[in-house]
Amino acid sequence: MDLNFKVEGNGKTLVLIHGLSDNLLYWEFLASNLKKDYQVIRIDLRGHGESELDDDEITADSYVEDLNDLLDDLNISNVNLIGFSLGGAIAIDYVLKYPHKVDSLVMMSSFIKTDNHLKNIFTQFKNSLNIGFEEFYDLILPMVLCPEVISQNREELDMLREIASITANTEAYIKAIDAFIDFNIENELSKVHVPTLILAGKYDDITLLDSQKQLQCQIKNSEMVVFENVKHNLLVGKNNEKILSSLKKFYKKIEIK
Repeated sequence: MDLNFKVEGNGKTLVLIHGLSDNLLYWEFLASNLKKDYQVIRIDLRGHGESELDDDEITADSYVEDLNDLLDDLNISNVNLIGFSLGGAIAIDYVLKYPHKVDSLVMMSSFIKTDNHLKNIFTQFKNSLNIGFEEFYDLILPMVLCPEVISQNREELDMLREIASITANTEAYIKAIDAFIDFNIENELSKVHVPTLILAGKYDDITLLDSQKQLQCQIKNSEMVVFENVKHNLLVGKNNEKILSSLKKFYKKIEIK
């Protein structure tokens, strides 16, 4: 699998894993700041961004093995994972399969099982993608951003919709949804021992705050930060700096230097 990735900076390795329909550019703000102190690796998941999508059947394990193959190719033996949404599910699944390779975990607006609520959301996503990317974009936008953010940035968001529709790989997004439609690693959480930080939006419509609070209770050696006035997409406006601060505080606490 030919994955597109970007490596910046020096020091302990942070790997940033984006969510459904995103790409490595999602992390631009965090990467530009974190690379001052760490080696930051950003990847495009298969079929996303500039990564290829082959004809193989895709499962949740496929994304984990893609990441592991890349790290092996780069001769990197230990990493600190940061995953957003679907990327967070991939990250914690990686921890379970390769615990000796992970020093810490950060999950942003993420999940460890596709419960009935999330399955309904995924079904809506898939149905809209079968119509077209624009339909999907219009569906997901009010789920990830608060109304005031949308109204204040309407022109820019419409432009992003137009640009993204040109390169969007709806087949890859549908395959990703199918890969996680029955995802459930809840019974394995007792095996997660790495320091874990959970970042959640108070008004998240996709990965509900209550489910993320339950996740925090189930993972030993974990802590949680809840952001006010935000939905699923945490990296918005002033939250960018707050998230950067939370990450730095977390890494300082667990002595990732």
